[in-house]
Amino acid sequence: MRKEYGFSGEVLGSVSGSGRIIKPRKVKAARTISDDDTPLSEAQIRELRRRLADLKDPVRYLIVAEMGPRFALFYNVADDLYGMDDPAYATLFKRRAAALAVRRLLGRGTRVIQCTTKRRKGLRVPVLHANSRRRQTSVQG
Repeated sequence: MRKEYGFSGEVLGSVSGSGRIIKPRKVKAARTISDDDTPLSEAQIRELRRRLADLKDPVRYLIVAEMGPRFALFYNVADDLYGMDDPAYATLFKRRAAALAVRRLLGRGTRVIQCTTKRRKGLRVPVLHANSRRRQTSVQG
């Protein structure tokens, strides 16, 4: 069987081996509630709302090693490498505690800084202001 298409790209039907056009059937999707779909409790609803608010929060943390006033290396956990002068190379941590734990493994010379993020093409991209690296106080821990 092969499909026949109209000028606007819609499927007109399928052609069988005998040359007869078989029209596609229109099927409505029915929404049914099964026995497995139990209503959520108030605690579950609160937890879902808390997690959604947490996802929408633009604050993230990243690890930076500053080599001078205009030169910084941003740490990427996945590759275990530092990206030079571009925070887009860095791993964005949602939790400060997670960033501090990784920083402790790296040793001296690194800091955890807080940044805001924007969504570009579906990805979170860190946004640092010109003086944000100097204004951040080093995190002890």
